[in-house]
Amino acid sequence: MVGGPAGCCLIDTPISIAKSGANQFLTAVGLLVAHLLAFAISSRLVSRGLLDAQARLIATAQLVAGAFVIVLVMIPMILFDAPTSIQVAEGLLLAFVASMGYLAARQAQVSKVRSWVYVLSVIVSVLIVLALKSAIGH
Repeated sequence: MVGGPAGCCLIDTPISIAKSGANQFLTAVGLLVAHLLAFAISSRLVSRGLLDAQARLIATAQLVAGAFVIVLVMIPMILFDAPTSIQVAEGLLLAFVASMGYLAARQAQVSKVRSWVYVLSVIVSVLIVLALKSAIGH
């Protein structure tokens, strides 16, 4: 059962679950497209109207990473029920963000200790955002 409008309850059906998964997938794709559009606009502002080779390379990397994140989030939707899938997806995203944070810190040629401190600060920041999101009820 899931809560519906005005406090009534709706029964989960395969159709409602499929619609929910489709909605989340399309929302994720829409966010990726919006992100790429914003990147293209800002890149052209910086490079005087041109989308140079460096900007195209960065946009491609963002597209590939964004597609990976969409797949990463959709897998739990397929494998688990609604509450579990959300928790698994959040854990996978946190692990992905932490991994990318560590790799970014190491690319900047900082020490392993400083890289781990950076990762821990990212994890704490994400957990604070999740706690606030839960407290607000959004």
